[in-house]
Amino acid sequence: MFILPKTTFRDKKAANPNITDTELLNSGNIQSEPSAENDVTVVGGGIHGLIYSIHARKAYPEANVKISLYEKAPRPQWKIGESTLPYFAQWTKSAGMTAEYLLRFFGLHNGLAFFFLDRENPDNYKAFCTNGPPPFLAPGYQLQRSMSELVFTVYAQRLGVNVWHGHAADIQRTTLSGEGNTIPIVRQSDKTERLVAKSPLVIDGTGRFRQYASKAGRIKRFENFNTDAFFGYFEAIDEDAIQEELEGFEGGHTSHICFPEGWMYLIRLISWHDSPMENLLDMIHYVFDHAEKGTPHDEMPSSEELCKMFGCKMKWIWSLGYACRDDTTYPPDLERYGSSEGERRFNFITQKYKKLSDVMRHFRHLPDYHGPGTSWYIRKQLTYQSTVVSGPGWVTVGDGVGFTNPLLSPGINSGMASSTYAAKLTIASLKCQTAEERTALWKKYDNFCFNAVPSLNLLNQYLYLSFMHPLLGPRVAFMWTIVVGRDIPGHALARTAFSVDLKNYPDYAIDWLWGAQVDDWVKVAEYTKAKLMPLNLDESVPQEIVDDVINFSEKAKDEALAAGKYQGFPFRYQGELRNFGPNLEWDEEKYSSQDRFHSQCHACRAWLTCRGDWRKCTACGVERPLEDCEVSSEPFE
Repeated sequence: MFILPKTTFRDKKAANPNITDTELLNSGNIQSEPSAENDVTVVGGGIHGLIYSIHARKAYPEANVKISLYEKAPRPQWKIGESTLPYFAQWTKSAGMTAEYLLRFFGLHNGLAFFFLDRENPDNYKAFCTNGPPPFLAPGYQLQRSMSELVFTVYAQRLGVNVWHGHAADIQRTTLSGEGNTIPIVRQSDKTERLVAKSPLVIDGTGRFRQYASKAGRIKRFENFNTDAFFGYFEAIDEDAIQEELEGFEGGHTSHICFPEGWMYLIRLISWHDSPMENLLDMIHYVFDHAEKGTPHDEMPSSEELCKMFGCKMKWIWSLGYACRDDTTYPPDLERYGSSEGERRFNFITQKYKKLSDVMRHFRHLPDYHGPGTSWYIRKQLTYQSTVVSGPGWVTVGDGVGFTNPLLSPGINSGMASSTYAAKLTIASLKCQTAEERTALWKKYDNFCFNAVPSLNLLNQYLYLSFMHPLLGPRVAFMWTIVVGRDIPGHALARTAFSVDLKNYPDYAIDWLWGAQVDDWVKVAEYTKAKLMPLNLDESVPQEIVDDVINFSEKAKDEALAAGKYQGFPFRYQGELRNFGPNLEWDEEKYSSQDRFHSQCHACRAWLTCRGDWRKCTACGVERPLEDCEVSSEPFE
């Protein structure tokens, strides 16, 4: 299907070479100037502020909610957190952003792979891998976050949301009230006040900065350990060589190498770094024009073809980093491992474990990739919870509610429950006649948030504790989390082919949370935590404790299966999980029988989902042999 490429934003740049990226972005709004009167003012243009805005407009078009979103940054910025799951893809699919279009912008994420190192035997590890969903459902994506937020900004603007970059809310002079809010908006380029925004509801989308939530209440820290993350960006020297270091390693997965102190993530993604803003905007609009027309996958230009059409640049890079417990022991001479704290910790952990050093030999660091001073990053004390998440006239969403850890990507995937649920309640809130009605309505949101973050913290500590022995991760913690987290009782999302109606998505999302509120999962998690938490992180777990935890888990699993729980049709346990049989029995000899839902392009080496009607490589445009587009499924023997 042919759609004539437009040069809208490139024409604006040609007509006015001095126009800034911020002005180009803002010119995509339906209004030429910010409006003082709106139903909702969103402060913060990160992923959750955008998800909230898109959901409110797309799921409830009849409400015609007037939303203005203000983001102080001049353009979308880089952020940690590039891996998403099918639950994110389900929402994008229901919102009208399906895989045949988004895979032109992002890399494929089609499974989770884990490698659990044995501290006693440096070359040994236990593997655990779960497939992504079958290809007729909704694959996940590996995101360059600045590009994802640019894509969502364009989509929100096309829905009628006014997204104003380079505009900051003056938090100190904001007046919040159940009778109406006033928010001074300051243009960042010259620090002048543009207007005083007025709306009955303010959404705090400022994430971990919690600009409004922090004024209402302090954060809560949890007992036991917290975690720190340190990371950078790399390019692969030889991806095939990595597969030789870790049997079963594939770039289409989000891969995790786990060790007692924490874990390493390896995420392969498309970077659009150095592409001119005007070119990116024309390209994104062009792809969404095709989405509106329903252009079939193989009639869409590939990513490389889009680059040629629009003068953009793309490159496959890797986001690599560690997230370690804050009670990790570092040497007194840590300075010798690098020039910054992030680099020092990264290099120390890499050198401590031989397998990590073996893997890192096949990567090359990209210094200052996002500009001067961006070679290495560190984020400390990742886990927290906001004690107040709403009040008269305001609500916080996403990481403003709380955060636990990047492990299993709850920041986006679980956090979407808050942003979509808040959007759903917004429609009812705007119809409330009294402050008492609004307070009662948002109390439901408060209750969800107050319960959700501690559950996700239990998930985080349970999984981290399982790293202390190479068998506990695959046989206990991750087995339970994947099986229960995939198919929540009462929803069975997989059985509805991932086609949840957008209006009903929040009802599913607030019950999901990786299964961390399902009774069987909680029982095993609490038992594991009670056995392992008192142990010394730097010492091996006694074998009798390993056996005890595994036996407890096996008994709980057998009872659950006998009761008919977690059947998960159309998934097969022996096909979905690498080292498990049809009745979830552990079998390390079963590796080759795992179903394969993705393959690698022979021309450009991109990882692609296997669908017979998707012959064209989304990255380079080469037509693949039919056998490369078919699901590989072997019966378990």
